[in-house]
Amino acid sequence: MARFFALGLLLMVLSGIGMAAPARTDILDAAQVTQKPASLTEYFAILDDPSLSLTVADMQRPEVAAGFKSGQAPAEALALGFTNSAVWLRLQLSNTSAETIERMLEIAIARHGSVQFHQPLPEGGYRSSDTGYFKPYSERPYKHRFFVFPLKLAPNSEQVVYLRFQGPDGMDIPGYLWPRDAFHSYERADYVSQAIYFGMVLAMIVFNMLLFIALRDFNYLLYVFFVGSTATNIAAANGLGFEYFWGNSPYWATIVTLVSAASAIAAFLAFTRRMLDTHTLVPRLDMLLKIGIGVQLVMLVGLIVWFKVFLQPMLVAAPLSALLALITGFVIAFKRQRSAIFFLGAFAALCLGGVVTSLRSFGVLPTNAITVNALQFGSAVEMVLLAFALADRYNMLRREKAKAQREALQAEQRVVETLRSSERLLEGRVSERTAELSATITRLKQTQADLVQADKLASLGALVAGVAHELNTPIGNALTTASTLEGAAIEVQGQMARGEMRKSTLTYFVESAVPMVQLIGRSCQRAATLISSFKQVAVDQTSEQRREFDLRALVEDNISALRPSFRNDPWVFEVEVPTGVRCDSYPGPVGQIIASLVNNAVTHAFASRDQGRLLVTAVVKGERVEMVFADNGRGMQAAVLAHIFEPFYTSRLGQGGSGLGLAIALNIATGVLGGALHATSQPGEGSQFLLSFPLVAPHGIASGLVAT
Repeated sequence: MARFFALGLLLMVLSGIGMAAPARTDILDAAQVTQKPASLTEYFAILDDPSLSLTVADMQRPEVAAGFKSGQAPAEALALGFTNSAVWLRLQLSNTSAETIERMLEIAIARHGSVQFHQPLPEGGYRSSDTGYFKPYSERPYKHRFFVFPLKLAPNSEQVVYLRFQGPDGMDIPGYLWPRDAFHSYERADYVSQAIYFGMVLAMIVFNMLLFIALRDFNYLLYVFFVGSTATNIAAANGLGFEYFWGNSPYWATIVTLVSAASAIAAFLAFTRRMLDTHTLVPRLDMLLKIGIGVQLVMLVGLIVWFKVFLQPMLVAAPLSALLALITGFVIAFKRQRSAIFFLGAFAALCLGGVVTSLRSFGVLPTNAITVNALQFGSAVEMVLLAFALADRYNMLRREKAKAQREALQAEQRVVETLRSSERLLEGRVSERTAELSATITRLKQTQADLVQADKLASLGALVAGVAHELNTPIGNALTTASTLEGAAIEVQGQMARGEMRKSTLTYFVESAVPMVQLIGRSCQRAATLISSFKQVAVDQTSEQRREFDLRALVEDNISALRPSFRNDPWVFEVEVPTGVRCDSYPGPVGQIIASLVNNAVTHAFASRDQGRLLVTAVVKGERVEMVFADNGRGMQAAVLAHIFEPFYTSRLGQGGSGLGLAIALNIATGVLGGALHATSQPGEGSQFLLSFPLVAPHGIASGLVAT
C-alpha cells in the first residue's frame, strides 16, 4: 500500500496539478477567465537580455521585438533555471466582452530580486511598477507575499504587457491570470494555511522552550534554534518574512535565505550530536560534526558580511552538511538506538522537501502546489517527528533514572543495614566521648572567665598604681604647704600672746598665707579630679552596668586614668572625639577596650622608640559610632596581623605579653557591644584599630564575654 501511495505522489509531482486554462492561442482572452486562474506559461513570449540594458521603450523596436520566442508548452511555470541575464516576458491580452473587466496577474513566487511590470496606457506610454525584494515592500502595487499586479481591460480591446525579471535566484516564473473575486478567495485561504503552519511552528517553539526551562536539557534549546531558523528560511522563501518583518531591508531580504539556512544547519548538527550521543558512540563522526558546525558558523558570519564571496561556498557546504547528518543517522540507527529511527524519518522528510524545491528551482520538476510548498511540508513533518524523538528520549531518560533510583535505593538500604549494626557499637563510645568533651568545655569556659576577670583586675590594679602615683604630688604639696602655714600661724600666735606682735610681722604672715592657701586648694582640687575619674572608671569596669554616657567624657576619663602609668615616657595621647555623642551602652567594656588598645600601643607599637603618638578619633555614621585608634609605631607584618585577635598569640612572648588583651577586646566588641573590631597595619607605618558599635546597644545581649 505504501508503494502505491509513493508512486501516486511521484506522478502528481512530475505531472503537476492542473488548473483551468483556455485553449492555447497567441492572445489570451481575459474575458474567458471567469472562475479559475489561467496559467500564463504558454502565452508568454521570452526575450533574453544578457546586456541588462534594454528598456520597455526598446521593446517596440522591430529588431528587439523579433527576438521574443513564443510557443511555450502548457505548464504551471516557466522553468528557466539560473541565469545572469535579465529575462523579458511579453503577454498579449484581449477583452472580447462589452464591459471593462478587472483581473489580477500573479507571479506566484517570492524569490525574485527585481520584477518590473509595464502596462500600456490609453493615452500612450506605460504604467510601470518596479518591485522585487531589492525594493521596499511598501512600493508594491498590491500588498501580497507574491508579486501581484491589478489589470483593467477596456471593452473589446487588446493590450500587450511586459514583465522584466532579474536577480541571483533561479528564473522559475509561475504566472497566473485571476478573476478578481476568485483571487481574493484564494488569497484568504492561502494566508490561513500559512497561519496554520507558522502557528504550529510557534507552538513548537514555545512548548520546547518551556521544556528547556523546566528540564534544563540543552537539546530542547537547540531544537528551538533549529525550528526558529527553519521557519525564518521558509518565511523568506514564501515571501511572508519580506511582507511582515524585513520589507524595508532589501539587503537582508537578499541574504536571509542562506543566512537562516546556515543557522538552521549549525543548530541541527549540534542537535544531532547531543540527540544521538555521537561523542560516545561514533567519536570520529562526532569530530566531523563539530567541524561541520564550525563551517556553518563561519558561513553564517561570512554571508552577513561578504554575501557574494560566501554564496558559492555555502551552496557546497549545505548539502555536504546534510549528507554528514544523514550518514550519522544511519550509523547510529545501525547501532540500534531508538532516537536514530525518529531522527532518520524526520531528516528524510526535510531532505525530500529540500530536493524537490531545488529541482523545481532548476526547472527539473514542474511548479505546482506540491513542489512549491515541498520544503514547508517536509519541515512540518520533521518538526513533529523530532518533537516525538525528544519526547521518546525524555521517556527513556526517565525510565533509566527510575531504574537507577531503584538500584540506588537498594544499595542505600544495604548500607543502612550495615550502618545500623555499626551505630550500636558507636553509641556507647560517643556517649563516653560526649561526657568527656562536656567536662572539658566546662573547664575551658571557667578558665576563660577566670582569665577575663584576671585581665580586668590587672587593668584595674594598673589604674590604682598609676592614680596613686599621680596623687602623691598634689597631696604631698598640700601637706608640705599646710605644715609651713601651720608653723607660721603658731609663731604669730606666740608673738600675740607675749605682746610682741608688730605690724610688719602680721603683714608678712598675711602676704605669705594667701599663696600657700591657694596652693593647698589647687592641690586638693587636682587630687579630687583624679579620684573622681578613677572612681567612675573603676565603677564602670567592675560593674559592667548599662547606662547613658558621653563618649568623649568616657574616653578622656579612661585616658586620664591611664596617663599616670606613662607620665615618664615620651608618648603623646590625643583625643579628637566630638562632644555630644550620647551612647546607651556599656561604658565599662568600652573602657576596657580603650585600655587594651592603649596598652597594646605602648607595649608593641612604641617599644624601643624615643617617641610615639596615639590619636583617638570618632565619627557617627547613622545609628553607629566608629572609633579609630591610630598610632605611628612600628606597624605589623601581614603574618602577625592575621593572628593578633587569636587568644594567647603574642609577638613578645616572655617579655610581658600574655596574648589575651586583643582577644578579649574583640570578644567584648562583638559580644557585649554588638559591634566589630578590625585592624590594619603596614610595617614602619603604624597601625589602625577600628572599633564600631551601635549608639544604642542591642537588647538581649548579656553583659560579659562572648566567645568568638
